[in-house]
Amino acid sequence: MIEKRGVMARKTELTQDLVNETDDELHSKGVKPKTVLELILEWSLQRPNWQRDALRRIIVNGQLNESDYTELVKLCKQEKSEIETELKAIPLDKIHLPANPGIDDSVSLSVINDVVGVNNLASSQALYFEENGLTIIYGDNGAGKSGYGRILKKACTARHSVEIQPNIYDGLSLSQPPSANFTFTIGGVEQPLENWVDTNYPHPTLSAISVFDSDCASVHINGKNVVAFRPFGLDVPDELAGACQRVKDILVSEQKQLEKSRNPIFSKPVWKDKTVVGSVLSSLKNNTDVESISALATFSDDELVRLNRLREDLSKNPAKAAAEQKLKADNIKGLLNAVTCIAQNTTDESLAQVFDFVRDAQSKRKAAQLAADMAFSSFPLTGIGGDVWKSLWESARRYSTEVAYPNKPYPPSQEDALCVLCQQPLDTEALNRLALFDEFIKKDTERLAQESENISKEALDNIISQNMALHPLKPCRQEVAIQNPELTKQTLRFIASARLRRYALIKSLDSTDDLQLPNTTDNPTSNLEQLERTVRNYALELEKSSIGEEKKKLEDDFAELADREILSNILPTILEEIERLQAIHFIVQCLKDTTTNAITKIGNDIADIVITPKLRDRFQEEIIKLAAEKVKVEIVRTGGKFGSPQYQIRLSAKPDAKVGSILSEGEQTCVALAAFLTELAIATHHSTLVFDDPVSSLDHRRRKQVAKRLVDEIENRQIIVFTHDLVFVNDLIDLAKCNSQPFLLKTISRGRQGAGIVSDGLPWIAKSVEDRIDKLEKSTRMAEKSYDDNQDDAYREQVAKIYNNLRASWEHALEDIAFFRVIQRHRDYIETRNLKKVSVLSDTDCDDFHAGFKNCCNIVDAHDPSRARNAEAPPPNEVFQDIQALKDWAIDLRGRQKKIN
Repeated sequence: MIEKRGVMARKTELTQDLVNETDDELHSKGVKPKTVLELILEWSLQRPNWQRDALRRIIVNGQLNESDYTELVKLCKQEKSEIETELKAIPLDKIHLPANPGIDDSVSLSVINDVVGVNNLASSQALYFEENGLTIIYGDNGAGKSGYGRILKKACTARHSVEIQPNIYDGLSLSQPPSANFTFTIGGVEQPLENWVDTNYPHPTLSAISVFDSDCASVHINGKNVVAFRPFGLDVPDELAGACQRVKDILVSEQKQLEKSRNPIFSKPVWKDKTVVGSVLSSLKNNTDVESISALATFSDDELVRLNRLREDLSKNPAKAAAEQKLKADNIKGLLNAVTCIAQNTTDESLAQVFDFVRDAQSKRKAAQLAADMAFSSFPLTGIGGDVWKSLWESARRYSTEVAYPNKPYPPSQEDALCVLCQQPLDTEALNRLALFDEFIKKDTERLAQESENISKEALDNIISQNMALHPLKPCRQEVAIQNPELTKQTLRFIASARLRRYALIKSLDSTDDLQLPNTTDNPTSNLEQLERTVRNYALELEKSSIGEEKKKLEDDFAELADREILSNILPTILEEIERLQAIHFIVQCLKDTTTNAITKIGNDIADIVITPKLRDRFQEEIIKLAAEKVKVEIVRTGGKFGSPQYQIRLSAKPDAKVGSILSEGEQTCVALAAFLTELAIATHHSTLVFDDPVSSLDHRRRKQVAKRLVDEIENRQIIVFTHDLVFVNDLIDLAKCNSQPFLLKTISRGRQGAGIVSDGLPWIAKSVEDRIDKLEKSTRMAEKSYDDNQDDAYREQVAKIYNNLRASWEHALEDIAFFRVIQRHRDYIETRNLKKVSVLSDTDCDDFHAGFKNCCNIVDAHDPSRARNAEAPPPNEVFQDIQALKDWAIDLRGRQKKIN
């Protein structure tokens, strides 16, 4: 009880109830105990999907290959990244498990027929089975046994699945999935299964049938010659743990490759440790913010200018560098002043004001002209009051007041006054006319026109005289271009737009249209002001840098900017490094799913359920049945591998010995077969067992023991055996007869239709004497038809073949009956137990044998006969008599042998 509680403490909730109650107790309650695979299925529901997919592959296919491992790694990564791809995990489900029927629902096979797309198997064949006994299917190598075996492995349950290859000689077969029709029975009720197709999943009913061959053994030998024992299902956690380890190895390999791919720049950094960039790059991680790194690597125009200034000026005398910067600031100021003036004079308001001034002057001049025309319409000359006339009048006024009659009014009014233009005395009419002209000039219209024209002229002259040429500004522009190329472009664009606007104004003055000004570009004055301040402030910094602390501040500033410049140049490398760190981190996360702790626990729990004292005792019983007392072994627990429990076959007499190096290959086969039978003996049902060449590498004694064990198992279930070993066939037949067990003999051969041609019974070489006699009699009846039809040549050939087979049958009877199989050709032992059966042989028996054998030799042309000898073939009645002689001889001998105990 104490030991049981200790085991119970290690159980998972999944297996708790099963440990508390034995299988017998569960059966008594009408509860069917769960199989190992069903327990694993329940446990797997909490596992990652890629592990559930691995379990499916293990259970369905038996073993994982490199392609499986590659896909499992991809599935593991996909599950962690949550990025879907075309590869989808297919978790283990109930449909992937072998059937687990109750004892009353055991499954037996009746027939397989209409096979399509399986190797080179002929499709028109039907392979029947003895449902309540033993079916022996004999066939030579290449006859087609393996094709039927593969069908059974895929449709039923085999420890290791196989791939069914199509018929490469049949183009139609290549395009069709392997298929066949089955008929099976459940509880004695026959059920057809039409068009079974290979889907890589076990059939929900047929999978209750188990198939055994050399690959299906639950015993295997490792490199240290240790014989490990893994009952069906218990090897699944072991295989899953191995898959986890393999996935882990692949991931670790990738991790190492990533770790080796670190850029050498991080071993010998070109940045400074104490800068912001240096601090970030020295501590890069998988979660380092890429955006912040990229921001550090991005320079504004001002930062780039400052970097270049610091790089140049820190190598100079601070005072000299400061003076140079002040000169640069003055140049920038010069451009700023020019742009500011241009900007002020070319605004929409300024240009519109000039336009308005000109238009106003023009309007007032028209008004004055109109007044002049009305006032002087009677004068002989036209144009009085116009621009030309007005100029003449003003010139005459200045000449009169300044030269001819200084300090006298104009027009002159004294009597001796002369006309300043014609130098003639002014009469009264002339004086009156001049007075009229003066009055006109002094009137408002003329005065307003004159004033407006003065204003418009001044405004227009001011805008026209504005220097917008680029050449004078070249030194200033070049300085700005060095500091800020984009700002220089902006300035040039602004000056060009101002010139265009001035040109538009001047053009509009010559037309009657309203003023239409082109759009102005962005005004650069604020940016120029900022640049000037920056340069002047920098000049002040340089002046102060003669003091150590201030200089260090500039040097630190330069170091920060210089490292950022380095970062901008190697940014792709830094981003690749972050991606590398992210990939390593991702693999580390994936590796967490490859641990085998949980697999260890479920493996231990199931092992403690499955490897019970009952199973150990049954295993020992099976070993004794198969290998007698010679191979005494036991099952012991020996720790684990990758967290999966391990059980080992040990020699009872010498536990420390390496069983693999002591047991022969045949003995190892016996151990494997014993383990297979042990597992099935404790199963919940008695469905069919299929054995594919189970006596490979066995000598005659163990082959006989295996035959006996299989025949004994007929008491519990249907047994099907595929073999090419005739001695084993004979052993099975003899033991089945001895135990009064029904058996069915089938032969598979290759013919014109392909492989897998099924025929009843065994081939001629394996037939018993009685079967051969029956065959000879049938052949004679067929030959008799040729005889009656006077087909002499055909009859002669048929009779020759009959007597050839009859002679071989006499030889077979001598070995099989007269010597009672004490000695058999190609058998490596003598059956001395039956030697006393030979004692019934008499002189008469020998004479009869000699006569019958000699008669066959006389008729059979063993060598090329003489051309002169052309003997007639014996008639059918004589052939029947010669066959009957063998029959009587055999019956008589067997009758006497039966009387000897």
